[in-house]
Amino acid sequence: MPIFSLNVNLSVSAEKKIELLKEISEVVGRLLGKPASYMCVHINDGQSITFGGTTEPAGHAVLRSIGGVGTSKQNNAIAAEVFPIIEKHLGIPGNRIYVEFVNLGAADIAFNGNTFA
Repeated sequence: MPIFSLNVNLSVSAEKKIELLKEISEVVGRLLGKPASYMCVHINDGQSITFGGTTEPAGHAVLRSIGGVGTSKQNNAIAAEVFPIIEKHLGIPGNRIYVEFVNLGAADIAFNGNTFA
């Protein structure tokens, strides 16, 4: 049930979005040990974002998951792989984006009519 939400202040082509969605889904799912059928990734482009006082390419992402995030070891391992993907596809350098990690409880999210608890 991991959810990776990426907000950027760039316009992203449909083709680029598909490439980015697939790669982030694959990498984050692998790192979290979650099946592809549970992965949810979405991109909000064209957002009004300033970072460090400028509107140069920038973004903010949130990764929510039941487990697999929360410790510095887990979060750093994910960040080490996700930041280069974002820079490769969107040209946003690591010093122009934050990634927030949220460890959810099983009762905090529902799927197919029921929570995971």
